[in-house]
Amino acid sequence: MPNIAKNHNKFFSSLLVSSLLLCAPTAYAKDVIVQGLDVIEPATDMPMGQSSSGDNTLLPEDDDLFGLEGGGYLHAFLTVGGEYTDNLFNVNVDEKNNFLTTITPGIWLSLPSRKEIPLTIAPNNTSPGGLQASLEDFTSFDRMNIYLLGGVTYKMYSEDSDLNDYDARLEGLFKYNLRGGFSIEAIDRFTRSQDRFDVGSSTAKNVRTYISNLAIANADWEITEKVRTKLSYSNFYLDYDDKEDEWLSRTDNTFALFGYYNYSVKTSLFLEYRYVDVAYDINANKDSDYQFIFGGFNWLTTDKTSLRFKLGYQERSFKNDAINDAVDNSDNADNDGLALELALNYQFTEKSKLVFALNHSIEETDSYNSLDKQILAGDLRYELEFSEKFLGLCTLRYEHSEYTMVVGSDRNEDRYYFKPALQYLFQDWLMAELSYSYDTRHSSQDYYDYDTNTISLWINSAL
Repeated sequence: MPNIAKNHNKFFSSLLVSSLLLCAPTAYAKDVIVQGLDVIEPATDMPMGQSSSGDNTLLPEDDDLFGLEGGGYLHAFLTVGGEYTDNLFNVNVDEKNNFLTTITPGIWLSLPSRKEIPLTIAPNNTSPGGLQASLEDFTSFDRMNIYLLGGVTYKMYSEDSDLNDYDARLEGLFKYNLRGGFSIEAIDRFTRSQDRFDVGSSTAKNVRTYISNLAIANADWEITEKVRTKLSYSNFYLDYDDKEDEWLSRTDNTFALFGYYNYSVKTSLFLEYRYVDVAYDINANKDSDYQFIFGGFNWLTTDKTSLRFKLGYQERSFKNDAINDAVDNSDNADNDGLALELALNYQFTEKSKLVFALNHSIEETDSYNSLDKQILAGDLRYELEFSEKFLGLCTLRYEHSEYTMVVGSDRNEDRYYFKPALQYLFQDWLMAELSYSYDTRHSSQDYYDYDTNTISLWINSAL
């Protein structure tokens, strides 16, 4: 009898969660794959000559611009690309070939003058707070730092001209270092984009466009040579254009407190507490609070190796008590778990480099029929400089997703991404990139399986 009662409790708990989640003001019983900016960013998302780590640059050595020696530095960039794919919509039936033409003009400036982008901001729509991995601290000995970047990507599709659209990006940083080791910093990233083509997401009949804005404010205090603390607040705003997608729109407010201890010149230890308030626009039943507690270290062993590692505990609590009770009585849902971030840079030689990143966390769902999802994602990138003008790159990505389903059968997925590329520098302001990518997903629900091959050629210029 106790087992029977327990099974009945689980059944009614699951039914309760389903009812609460599927009776939102606007209900559309369909899955949506939300695509933020993956760790693997397209060439068009970075100015020419800039790698995601900021190591590669094509900008001229001369720091004078318009006769302003040592002053601000203004950079214009332009990317023109062509991309052929054999499966535009990432489906496993009725696959469509397409040739995509893109044109990306943009401009960025910095004060004081810089040749490298000072930070990489990659918002992710499903991550609580809008970031899947923490931003690296921007350090500078200058009293004031200003950085602004704006760019637009025009997209033209051969398969259907009605798909033609544009993406926009505007981001900036302001940092001011005061006396006594105190500094303040403001960061903002505005994005206008669309979900990647996928089953149940962007299609020829319904392209899912959205805007997002990630704003961050930091206050940093170096108390002594050994001890440092930081207070951070961020706001992530996500808004979908179409009414059918409004159930995905939300606002996240994040508060974080850090404590650092410089164990040695090359090693610093830290503790982090982070709180995230997630509020949906129309489906309050999915509103929740996240709490993270991390411990970790930053390790710079030599000029060739750097490692950032953080391990902790993540807890999610829904603001609707009925959903929390149902989750507690369910075998298929979990409100807490491991949180992990790792970033490794290793310089084998002067001409070869390895970058590795790993992330594990609970994220917001991108499926209407699920409560949330757990993500384990790993990225491996290898760079080899054949000559001063010829560079080879190879990127591997693996992502495992486990959805907490409230309707339908279990859904677990493995996604593999492989991309070798060659870059050739014609001039100090002009570079070309030729790449091939293979993207495949294997799901416990065959409906979401796909295999996609893509060949791309980009011509990039920067001043």
